[in-house]
Amino acid sequence: MDPIKLRFYAERYEKENRTLKLQEKFSLTTQTKSLTGKFYARHDAISSFDIPDEYIKFIERHTALTPKDIYVFRPPAVNMEYGWFTKPLIPRSKDPRLQFARRNCDFIKKELHQRHLHKGLPVERFTGVPFKT
Repeated sequence: MDPIKLRFYAERYEKENRTLKLQEKFSLTTQTKSLTGKFYARHDAISSFDIPDEYIKFIERHTALTPKDIYVFRPPAVNMEYGWFTKPLIPRSKDPRLQFARRNCDFIKKELHQRHLHKGLPVERFTGVPFKT
């Protein structure tokens, strides 16, 4: 064997023996509970009839909260501002005269028409060389 590799393996073996200890005696700890409940275990599962109404109301209340209700500070980064402003800055009018958004542009209409015509046809996969070498 290469003497450098042998030296490396020997040094690694010595370091592992210094830092790691093998546990040979095992004892059972009965008083500890698992951190997360197991939904499939009988002793952890609660039937849906036994759930108190307070818990259901608490869950409903917390799922309806917006970020402004949860946190007392503003988001520190721009990417965290999603959902922070729940009301639009400018009130939207339901007046149909002001709703003049384009339904479809020409490109989208043509693309949708092409896809409709080719619906159900087999798609040819690319089998050529991806890059020139």
